[in-house]
Amino acid sequence: MATQSDTVVPGAGADDAVFGLSANIAAAIGYVLPIVALIFLLVEEEGNEFLRFNAAQAVAFGFGLFVIRFGVGLVIGFLPGILATLAGLVMSLLNLVIFGAFLFLAYKAYSEETVELPVFADIARSIEDAL
Repeated sequence: MATQSDTVVPGAGADDAVFGLSANIAAAIGYVLPIVALIFLLVEEEGNEFLRFNAAQAVAFGFGLFVIRFGVGLVIGFLPGILATLAGLVMSLLNLVIFGAFLFLAYKAYSEETVELPVFADIARSIEDAL
């Protein structure tokens, strides 16, 4: 009979776990909740490049999209009547696409595949180097 400490998560060794999670699960959670990715990035040591890169990319992607959405929302606020309504509808569709992108990245991280987003991968590498 196996105890809790005897069970091993497939694909995860002792060196690639953070808070008791395997690296792929932690990376997937980081994409769904970018603030958690920031915590993983600050806590995880140099040992696991997969988790560090995905956490840094999740933070860069989440923060970058937050800034873009804030700016677009500010511009929409100054549009008159029907234009603001149409722009709001387009923004709602964009939000669905962004949500889908985060889910796709979380799935790829869970599958232990690394997806490098064109601009955000470079930002993620610079964040990794800075920490």
